[in-house]
Amino acid sequence: MVVNGGMAETLQSTPLLRTLRAGYPTARIALVCPSTAVDLADGIPPVDVVVPLAGLRGRRTGGLHLWATLRSLRLDSVFLCTSGSAPATSAYFAGIPQRSGVGGGIGLLLTGRVKPRRAENQAETWLRLAEVAGVHQQLHTPVYEPGPEARRRAVDVLHGSGLGDGRLLVAIAPGAGYAESPASRTVPANTIWDPERWAHLANLVAQRHGAGILMVGSAHDRLAAEHMKMDLRAPATDLVGEIDLATLAGVIARCDLLVGSDTPLLQLAAAMNTPTVGLFGPTDGARGGAYGPAHRVVQALAPPRYQDGVSNAATMDQIRVEDVLAGIESAI
Repeated sequence: MVVNGGMAETLQSTPLLRTLRAGYPTARIALVCPSTAVDLADGIPPVDVVVPLAGLRGRRTGGLHLWATLRSLRLDSVFLCTSGSAPATSAYFAGIPQRSGVGGGIGLLLTGRVKPRRAENQAETWLRLAEVAGVHQQLHTPVYEPGPEARRRAVDVLHGSGLGDGRLLVAIAPGAGYAESPASRTVPANTIWDPERWAHLANLVAQRHGAGILMVGSAHDRLAAEHMKMDLRAPATDLVGEIDLATLAGVIARCDLLVGSDTPLLQLAAAMNTPTVGLFGPTDGARGGAYGPAHRVVQALAPPRYQDGVSNAATMDQIRVEDVLAGIESAI
């Protein structure tokens, strides 16, 4: 399987990986993914071999390196969890007999393809590739296993914070949390909600439901976390940038809910069987949010376009605290 993107896309591919493992229990499954997602990919149970490729990221598809990698693996079949013609071209010239992917102008290079449906999560689009391969019993739940040591560290973190007493636990990701812009490899700022609103939301959730608040994210989210804490009145534990990804996954697994904007932590929570509420402005929450019925999306709507006016994109500022709070209370 070839995934280009990052942590979010790698996790969104796991329902397809689980389904292929169930359909072909003796097959050797190799996951070709961006080098930035290697640590995460090592914790995906259906995968036998993880092959990192530095150039496999967003619109960059590795080109010649991808062709050489696929050719060296001597594959019988390849599933392209990506768009664009370059991966399909690489698979074709690598001589792989069965090539399945998402349809478009590259259809002639594929032996099987699917087309995205309206308002369909990307994970479900890719999952339908299993039918092309003749596997009809689908396993929809994303999966990630951080390991017993990471789960033990997570328990220690929660008990050390005083939140391991059985109260409702809500994790809040105030930043983009491990997200990258495909072009610049920087955090996409237009997908981040205002820290003051995160603080107000945390105060309300703690006041109404007695919830313990955990702030989570990567080291790049430190500034957003510090700004959030300026208006935070509820007791909270700040874990932003303080623990490794595997331990963070174990912590999220013990939470009752994770709330965040367009961040891979939504997909990580889904893979740890933790419900989510995702906030989306300029990006599409239906396609890029956590996959499954336990997850909710709060999607900002684009402002109306007046006659002869310029069409404006939806922004995170259009999402109210009350909108998110309603999503939380319907999830807990």
